[in-house]
Amino acid sequence: MNKQGCPVCGFKEITVLDDFNCTTFEICDSCGCESGVEYDQHSTEEHLKKIRLTWVAQDKCQWWGKDKDKPQDWNPYKQMELADIEKP
Repeated sequence: MNKQGCPVCGFKEITVLDDFNCTTFEICDSCGCESGVEYDQHSTEEHLKKIRLTWVAQDKCQWWGKDKDKPQDWNPYKQMELADIEKP
Protein backbone atom coordinates (compact mmCIF):
# COMPACT_ATOMS: atom_id res chain seq x y z
CA MET A 1 0.00 0.00 0.00
CA ASN A 2 1.27 3.46 -0.87
CA LYS A 3 1.71 6.01 1.88
CA GLN A 4 0.03 8.75 -0.13
CA GLY A 5 -3.38 8.45 -1.74
CA CYS A 6 -6.52 6.64 -0.66
CA PRO A 7 -6.40 2.93 -1.54
CA VAL A 8 -10.20 2.84 -1.71
CA CYS A 9 -10.96 5.69 -4.12
CA GLY A 10 -7.59 7.02 -5.31
CA PHE A 11 -7.91 10.53 -3.86
CA LYS A 12 -4.35 11.84 -3.76
CA GLU A 13 -4.74 14.46 -1.01
CA ILE A 14 -4.46 12.05 1.93
CA THR A 15 -1.54 10.41 3.72
CA VAL A 16 -2.64 6.95 4.85
CA LEU A 17 0.63 5.61 6.27
CA ASP A 18 3.33 7.46 8.20
CA ASP A 19 7.12 7.03 7.93
CA PHE A 20 6.91 3.92 10.14
CA ASN A 21 4.25 2.34 7.88
CA CYS A 22 1.57 2.88 10.54
CA THR A 23 -1.90 4.19 9.75
CA THR A 24 -2.49 7.92 10.17
CA PHE A 25 -6.21 7.81 10.99
CA GLU A 26 -6.81 10.51 8.37
CA ILE A 27 -10.25 10.53 6.79
CA CYS A 28 -10.48 10.72 3.02
CA ASP A 29 -12.50 13.73 1.85
CA SER A 30 -13.49 11.84 -1.25
CA CYS A 31 -14.91 8.54 0.06
CA GLY A 32 -14.98 9.07 3.84
CA CYS A 33 -12.82 6.04 4.65
CA GLU A 34 -10.45 6.36 7.59
CA SER A 35 -6.93 4.95 7.53
CA GLY A 36 -6.66 2.61 10.50
CA VAL A 37 -10.41 2.07 10.80
CA GLU A 38 -11.83 0.85 7.46
CA TYR A 39 -8.44 -0.39 6.27
CA ASP A 40 -4.82 -0.64 7.37
CA GLN A 41 -1.43 -1.57 5.96
CA HIS A 42 -2.41 -5.27 6.03
CA SER A 43 -5.71 -4.93 4.15
CA THR A 44 -6.10 -7.15 1.13
CA GLU A 45 -7.19 -5.92 -2.28
CA GLU A 46 -10.37 -7.97 -1.80
CA HIS A 47 -11.18 -6.01 1.37
CA LEU A 48 -10.51 -2.67 -0.37
CA LYS A 49 -12.77 -3.74 -3.27
CA LYS A 50 -15.64 -4.41 -0.84
CA ILE A 51 -15.29 -0.97 0.71
CA ARG A 52 -15.04 0.61 -2.75
CA LEU A 53 -18.16 -1.20 -3.95
CA THR A 54 -20.11 0.17 -0.99
CA TRP A 55 -18.93 3.71 -1.74
CA VAL A 56 -19.82 3.40 -5.43
CA ALA A 57 -23.05 1.38 -5.30
CA GLN A 58 -24.60 2.39 -1.99
CA ASP A 59 -23.23 5.90 -1.49
CA LYS A 60 -23.23 6.81 -5.21
CA CYS A 61 -19.63 8.12 -4.97
CA GLN A 62 -20.75 10.85 -2.60
CA TRP A 63 -18.11 13.50 -1.71
CA TRP A 64 -17.55 13.22 2.05
CA GLY A 65 -15.48 16.31 2.76
CA LYS A 66 -16.55 19.92 3.01
CA ASP A 67 -17.99 21.32 -0.19
CA LYS A 68 -15.39 24.09 -0.22
CA ASP A 69 -12.63 21.44 -0.33
CA LYS A 70 -14.13 19.55 -3.27
CA PRO A 71 -11.99 20.03 -6.40
CA GLN A 72 -13.92 21.92 -9.05
CA ASP A 73 -13.36 19.22 -11.66
CA TRP A 74 -13.69 16.27 -9.25
CA ASN A 75 -14.67 13.06 -11.02
CA PRO A 76 -14.57 9.91 -8.84
CA TYR A 77 -14.33 7.54 -11.82
CA LYS A 78 -11.46 9.48 -13.40
CA GLN A 79 -9.80 9.62 -9.97
CA MET A 80 -9.90 5.83 -9.66
CA GLU A 81 -8.65 5.42 -13.22
CA LEU A 82 -5.67 7.75 -12.64
CA ALA A 83 -4.82 5.84 -9.46
CA ASP A 84 -4.94 2.55 -11.40
CA ILE A 85 -7.85 1.33 -9.27
CA GLU A 86 -10.31 -1.11 -10.79
CA LYS A 87 -13.75 0.50 -10.84
CA PRO A 88 -16.59 -1.70 -9.56
